[in-house]
Amino acid sequence: MGQAKFDSKSKSISVPKWLFMSKSIPLSQVKGKTEQVDMSTGNRVYRLTLTGDFGEQEISFNDYESYVTFVYEYQKAIMGI
Repeated sequence: MGQAKFDSKSKSISVPKWLFMSKSIPLSQVKGKTEQVDMSTGNRVYRLTLTGDFGEQEISFNDYESYVTFVYEYQKAIMGI
């Protein structure tokens, strides 16, 4: 699972895809988000699903710290729009 990141200059989320490719989602296009914790594999996987003009994008995190950091940065960026 790659690490999604914020680009503060372009106010977008960069979501890793296969190899070195990534998908850039402008924060202005995000209309909603859903959060859930999946424990079906025995390990906790934190999932965040973003919806909007781009369709639906799921972002997964293997650890709680990465998940919380992303949610914090996301909320901070949304407040700054």
